[in-house]
Amino acid sequence: MTTRFCAATWDKPRNINQAFGHPLDAGFRGVLQLAKGIDHDEERIRDWYLTVKIRELGDKTAQELVQMGDTDLVIGFLRSIRRGYRD
Repeated sequence: MTTRFCAATWDKPRNINQAFGHPLDAGFRGVLQLAKGIDHDEERIRDWYLTVKIRELGDKTAQELVQMGDTDLVIGFLRSIRRGYRD
């Protein structure tokens, strides 16, 4: 099954690192790796990345922030979760 959302396309069986059908930049890969350390379910990670608005980061999704060049904010946010500062 192929899912299309915004400009992103992925086949469900694919590995998350190939989720968008093109080589991923290092920042995007870093976000995915940190997210996988928090939640091992790749479908939930995709859903979070594409749809969940992060209140602390201006109510933008991780995808929006990465596209705006604010990958470091998303990485810092995920690191704070791993450290237990946020659920």
